Amino acid sequence: MCTGIRFSDGEGNMYLARNLDWSTRYGERVVVTPAGFPLPYSFLDDAPAAHAVIGMAVVLDNYPLYFDCGNDAGLGVAGLNFPGFAEYSKGPIDGKTNIAAYEFPVWVAANFASVDEVEAALANANIVAKPVSDQLGVSMLHWIVGDGTRSI
Repeated sequence: MCTGIRFSDGEGNMYLARNLDWSTRYGERVVVTPAGFPLPYSFLDDAPAAHAVIGMAVVLDNYPLYFDCGNDAGLGVAGLNFPGFAEYSKGPIDGKTNIAAYEFPVWVAANFASVDEVEAALANANIVAKPVSDQLGVSMLHWIVGDGTRSI
């Protein structure tokens, strides 16, 4: 299990930390996705990143698969291992904002500036159990999202 924590100091600076409890490396490294970078989504129209994003990721076919990341607005997100408990939709649902599970961290960090914005977007979101490739399975995760005032 991974563990995460979020707190803010008296000046409103947010700190988001997590451990990565894996016994093997995946080639993760610090990755920067600049604002304006075109992000191809599985179920959404491709869109340029509204915010610059930095975090730990694996890059597959020029797509940043973030373990955790933050953006230039002070919003952070981390994926935490949750095998046996994470459940995702088997497919997209008409009328919903459909996001593949592997896209969730970059979708959050690239598009939103606050937990309030993320929470509002999640009211109409559907996380889909779509693997990033035929060679990789779906990571069973839950996420912590935080800004300078709170986390979800």
